[in-house]
Amino acid sequence: MVKRLLYIILLCLVGVPLTIYWIGGLLVGPYEGERGLFGMMGSIYGDALTGHLSAWILLFSPLLLVGIWIGFCQLRRIMQRQIS
Repeated sequence: MVKRLLYIILLCLVGVPLTIYWIGGLLVGPYEGERGLFGMMGSIYGDALTGHLSAWILLFSPLLLVGIWIGFCQLRRIMQRQIS
């Protein structure tokens, strides 16, 4: 369980910036900051390490989306049980 959670966290910390860089390059063009991908990742990680909530939300947005989806599914099950 802990090992799986560590893999998910690693995927979020590495996969999200890579995806943002790739999709952003397709939609709006290449990243204009210094050092390309590594500069963008440094900016995101730097903001996260200094406590910016928006950077943490960005990095863990896949987990947040899955959590919201699971919450809505649970809520729907509860509502269906109350109706029955």
